[in-house]
Amino acid sequence: MTYIGKLKSSKLAKDSFWAVFGNGLGNGFLLLAGIVIANFLGVNAYGEFGIVKTTMLYIAGFATLGLGISSTKYIANALKEDRSAVRALSRDAVQITVVFSALLAIGLLIAATPLARFLDEPELAWAFRILGVIIVCKALNTTQNGILAGFGDFRTIARNNVISSTAMLLGCVPLTYWFHLDGALAILFFSQALNALLNWLSLRKLLKGLAGQTDVSRKRELCLFSFPIALQELNYTVCNWGGIMLLIKLSSAGQVGLYTAAAMWNGVITFIPGLLTNVIISHLSGTVGDKTTHRYTLKTMFGVNFITTLIPFVVVYLLAGWITGFYGHTFTGLESVLRILTLATVFSACSTVLYSELLSRGHNWLLLAYRILQDLAILGLAWLLLLRFGEDSGAISYSVAYTAGSALYFIILFISCGVIKLFRRTDGNC
Repeated sequence: MTYIGKLKSSKLAKDSFWAVFGNGLGNGFLLLAGIVIANFLGVNAYGEFGIVKTTMLYIAGFATLGLGISSTKYIANALKEDRSAVRALSRDAVQITVVFSALLAIGLLIAATPLARFLDEPELAWAFRILGVIIVCKALNTTQNGILAGFGDFRTIARNNVISSTAMLLGCVPLTYWFHLDGALAILFFSQALNALLNWLSLRKLLKGLAGQTDVSRKRELCLFSFPIALQELNYTVCNWGGIMLLIKLSSAGQVGLYTAAAMWNGVITFIPGLLTNVIISHLSGTVGDKTTHRYTLKTMFGVNFITTLIPFVVVYLLAGWITGFYGHTFTGLESVLRILTLATVFSACSTVLYSELLSRGHNWLLLAYRILQDLAILGLAWLLLLRFGEDSGAISYSVAYTAGSALYFIILFISCGVIKLFRRTDGNC
């Protein structure tokens, strides 16, 4: 069989294609929507939008209790070992996510006013209240995508993401133009709600086709496995929120706007590795018992992540000045921030594969310790740099700290995977 023929028959290649093509197109639409919103709002109002959107992403990540990742591993394993538990696992993961995210949304509703005052942005209190509903939708999307990834149904994930991101792109122009920040938040909510609805319909159809299902609850097992992953998400949330607060307290909302705009391009550069995360976890979890296939998957995805990140990083780095021009005259200084922050993508993309390898083998608590170390390094260095260079270089200072922390995290994961592999060989297990 030729190389092309092998590629066409490879499930890993097919899953990767749909993850990259469909979700990549969706991310491209979201990027365009972000640029449109930035032009209509200006740097200060866009900084406020960035605070709300960033808060949504951070809290929603924790609101899933790590089930976006755990459900992928559990569903993939169940399809190999115990298909009768698939429906119960899917139901339990969704129920836990809805209940916990709703509790967080209620907490945010209550704390909206003091939170806005603490950030010296009292006018954002109403936006934080709306954010609670958006968080429930976003958290539900994350878990639903994890379940679909466990099934290996990356084509459906891609289709649903493209539809919702297209709605975001089409709606952001009139709503942001007429209603400014209110309109930007409205279309953000609508796109997340639409995605959750499409995922629900897809899962309903998929689960109906399963025969011989048991109704035994697996909530306790899911929560125990997901707990250290949830703590990682919480730590990530606290770190990034801490970074935003450092920028606001020691710098300005405008610097948050610069950082938010640059961070969007980090998502563009790593969109292939990011979209392949669930593919990697699904395939590594499903091949733990097959050493040859597992090793091939690990090496292949590491190479894919590195190459597909390095090339767009170089392009964005070289075109940073040209890209900055699209954001308008208020985004002065974005070019330097963009060049510094995007360097972190190379380390992050490679770390994703190493993280997935350790997770597939159950090293959840070890990964939590590494994440805490990384985030403490980022916040500590950012604080020192902000004090040293002042408020006018806030976005640059935080970007330097974030890139250094990403490099540290990759080095630790790389060494850890090598040590664990060595012990497995010593024990005769690998």
